[in-house]
Amino acid sequence: MKKNTILIVDDDKEMSDILAEILSQEGYKTEWAGTGNEALMNVAKNEFDLMLLDLRLPDINGIEVLKRTIHDFPDIAIVMMSGHGTIQTAIEATRAGAYDWIEKPLEKDRVLLTLKNAIEKNKLLKEKKFLTNEVAESYKMVGTSPAMQQVYQLIEKVAKSDATILITGESGTGKELVARAIQMNSNRAAAPFVQINCAAIPDTLIESELFGHVKGSFTGANRDRKGKFQLADGGTLFLDEIGDLSLQAQAKVLRAIESGDVEKVGSENMERIDIRLIAATNKDLKNMVSKGTFREDLFHRINIIEIYIPPLNKRPSDILPLIEYYLGKTCSKNKIKKKELSPDALAVLINHKWDGNVRELCNFVEKMIILTEQSYITGAHIYRLLYSFPNKMNSINVKTFKEAKESFEQSYLINALIANNWNIARTSKNLKIERSVLYRKIEKYGIQKS
Repeated sequence: MKKNTILIVDDDKEMSDILAEILSQEGYKTEWAGTGNEALMNVAKNEFDLMLLDLRLPDINGIEVLKRTIHDFPDIAIVMMSGHGTIQTAIEATRAGAYDWIEKPLEKDRVLLTLKNAIEKNKLLKEKKFLTNEVAESYKMVGTSPAMQQVYQLIEKVAKSDATILITGESGTGKELVARAIQMNSNRAAAPFVQINCAAIPDTLIESELFGHVKGSFTGANRDRKGKFQLADGGTLFLDEIGDLSLQAQAKVLRAIESGDVEKVGSENMERIDIRLIAATNKDLKNMVSKGTFREDLFHRINIIEIYIPPLNKRPSDILPLIEYYLGKTCSKNKIKKKELSPDALAVLINHKWDGNVRELCNFVEKMIILTEQSYITGAHIYRLLYSFPNKMNSINVKTFKEAKESFEQSYLINALIANNWNIARTSKNLKIERSVLYRKIEKYGIQKS
């Protein structure tokens, strides 16, 4: 087990040696610095869990050493000590980031308890920071296109407010990622983020899921249960696919948003809630309003700020960075050495029509990494995975005959070009078509070699 390392900063060498001996007996590893400058050089070169810092030093004031260390090395816990301190100095040190303040002459039990608590608290803070970074990485947004830059700018503008947000876009474009990004950059970042897919819950259960229920309110209600609104109290509630709510559920959601009160199914008591609401849909809510299938008052209430995420096919410049990101992430997750893609493999991926958007691309990259044994993936590998017969049949099921025909033609040409190493003359000869015809087809489908 790794020993915790403590840097003792005090110009009293004799007292520091005694302290080091005591700490060594308790299982700590110690080092000593007699001046503030020595301490700053030490933390720059070595890794410490804690600094035990005297207020009075021969060169730099201890408070100044504290501030510089906290600024440059925030992961080090710092405990101040002094025989000349005042309450005001102790307050200043605490505000500057010190964990605690110990008066001299030092009492062994007090010192050991303070150091133990400081290191444990610091360890928890490091773990929380690590987990926060892990969550942020899990919901990382990738894309450098102008369209995505606009999305990022909007997220930055709206995050700190409590305004209700409506995120729109096709399935798989990353609406949940946008909702998460807003929450993680908001004043409610440390509070709950609760989400519900309205399309996945039957109409008979949606009100119970949203607002909770009391015991005995319906068959199967064996105990009181909180709904998503109550669980999100103080934090953010994400209503995904809000366009799938029934008109009855829409009315209750509207009342909850406007009043800030919710009522459990089977109860007559109102509960006060404080939430930030983010909604998302892949449907045309304006059209639904005109047809009477979505409440106009609810639409205006949730559509205070709209963030539209364009489909992946409308921002092709994002495909390559997304591939690189998911390639690295998938290889790391599966403990596989990072694989490389040949230029023709990238060309196939970039030219493919990703109807399922980022979700489809992400899933395909994972499939590609797991099913392809080679470390260098070529266009032929990609083509076999993308355009296998079952995939093609699934694609045909959701296309018109004209679209299916064009999709097949595009795939056929890409495969032929790959097989002929992108040599136009050889490809046209093997396909028995004029070179000019092949050029027109390449231009029509936007086929290009990366």
